Amino acid sequence: MGKILVADDNPLSLNFFCEAFAVAGHESMAVMDGIAAREAALDQQFDLLVLDARMPGLDGVAVLGKIRANTGLNQSTPTLLSTADAALDRTAARSQGFVDIIYKPIGLAALHALLARHLPATADRARTGDVLDDDLAAAKTGGDATIVAALRGLFASELDALPDELDRFSATVDREGLYDRLHRLDASAGFCGAPALGKSIAAVRERLDAEASWPHAALAELLSTCMDTRRALG
Repeated sequence: MGKILVADDNPLSLNFFCEAFAVAGHESMAVMDGIAAREAALDQQFDLLVLDARMPGLDGVAVLGKIRANTGLNQSTPTLLSTADAALDRTAARSQGFVDIIYKPIGLAALHALLARHLPATADRARTGDVLDDDLAAAKTGGDATIVAALRGLFASELDALPDELDRFSATVDREGLYDRLHRLDASAGFCGAPALGKSIAAVRERLDAEASWPHAALAELLSTCMDTRRALG
């Protein structure tokens, strides 16, 4: 579980972020302006910072600048810039110290994928031996390393596209579509030797079969495992 500071002057956005982080099993602290964000970041250690591009007092860039200039807490904490301005450039944001941009509105699965990618507590747990089994992949493909490499290249692209696909299923509460997509993802995981992902897929299916509600928490865990697998693929 990670501890996240989220700063946004829009109460709806702030509530969405906090709820989304909670679903993924993370603790969050919410503030509504840049000055409060700066004070919180100088007072408490966080695993991730989410700063709105435009806030009263100090904007996200100014807040991060003051945090980075301080030699104490959160000087090197990964920080996401959130914005409703699609014209803001991701490369420019990274040059200012942000690791990525959250373009609002964002779907739950896409947001969880960003968390899985940038939260150190999640990223550090990904080890190739835990999420990829070369012997299993070889057994599925007749021991041909060239075929395994080609399949894993396609699998990496599939995982990159998955967060947006899952968000579309969530937006329409498409249980049948999700179940079919999980079936295809499970096949890919099997051929590529990704047993941890197979277990996460089974957990989502179990929730779909047992509960009428949408499996938000199980999907968050699935996305986290997907990101671990994607990192292991290289």
